Amino acid sequence: MRILLALGELSEAERLVPITSAHVSGASYKMIGDPGLEFLEDFARDARVVVPTTVNPLGTDLTQWEELGIPPEFAEKQGRIAHAYETMGVRPSFSCTPYLIGVRPSFGEHVAWAESNAVCFANSVLGARTNREGGPSALAAAIVGATPEYGLHTDEGREPTTIVHVRTSPRGIDFSLIGLVAGERVGAGLPFFDGFQASEEDLKWLGAALASSGGCGMFHLDRVTPEARRTRTKGLRSITINRHDLVAAKRSFTDGSEADVIALGSPQLSGDEVRVIAQRVDRTPPRIPVWVFTSRIVRDANSEAVAIIERHGGRVLADTCLEVTLLEHRFGTVATPSGKGAYYLPSLCKQKVILDDIDRLLERYA
Repeated sequence: MRILLALGELSEAERLVPITSAHVSGASYKMIGDPGLEFLEDFARDARVVVPTTVNPLGTDLTQWEELGIPPEFAEKQGRIAHAYETMGVRPSFSCTPYLIGVRPSFGEHVAWAESNAVCFANSVLGARTNREGGPSALAAAIVGATPEYGLHTDEGREPTTIVHVRTSPRGIDFSLIGLVAGERVGAGLPFFDGFQASEEDLKWLGAALASSGGCGMFHLDRVTPEARRTRTKGLRSITINRHDLVAAKRSFTDGSEADVIALGSPQLSGDEVRVIAQRVDRTPPRIPVWVFTSRIVRDANSEAVAIIERHGGRVLADTCLEVTLLEHRFGTVATPSGKGAYYLPSLCKQKVILDDIDRLLERYA
């Protein structure tokens, strides 16, 4: 409660509002280290969550860590982190896409989510209300069952600040590229997109990239975001994104020449996406491994697709994600269609990056 009250005072919130779910970040030992482990084990001695709570990916797949060459000490401490969360009553989902595994808050529900891509999706596609929580504040909200009412929990905090005209017809990797460009130009603002239509999967990639290169926790898309029709856009500054901007963004995030691995899953892939990747890998078998990151639920439900990918030398890893796992002890250059991955891999995994569409990558490394 002291954590939440401190946040409320800093943000000048007038009250706490009840939440219906929480999503906690800070589960990878690579990211939080010994201080984070100690913090979680300290909380786990007494604290219990009071609302349905999910948690972000771990630093490795705990069922495959030996095959991956993960150091035993890392795996042991990673297991302790997972155990601490489970002791507090957190669902052992270890996924950055809770909205793909059954946690889909309804329009207007207040939640406390701490994964940037999930925050963007919840606010923009589902119409739920959550700020970009940090790991400790999301955990505090899960234990108390409430969060300070400010920012994206309020009507005024959800108004757009910039109109983004998209002057090209996006497909595939274009949605990640639009997110990267818009995030850099809008910063911590709230964009209102027009000029294109998109599926939920497309919007997952757009929101993840947008929240990485910028500080956005929400976007509006005409005819998609539930509140888009009620927003005030008159007089707002506007920017335009065209095909040239997308080509330039792809080039600017590519600094590698030859990839060691093709990596997919930042955010984690859905079941549909895993099956599509299996079909493509089967049709165009690559000469370098394809690593797919997804949730345990999706991996277990798609054993045939998993077998195809792994038969061609790839791996399907569960409970972990592209940039929070230990890539740097095996690889130096990653090829990926993920805008979020391209943004974080150089700093978090010390990787060079080749950012391109998955079909072109498979053809290049066939």
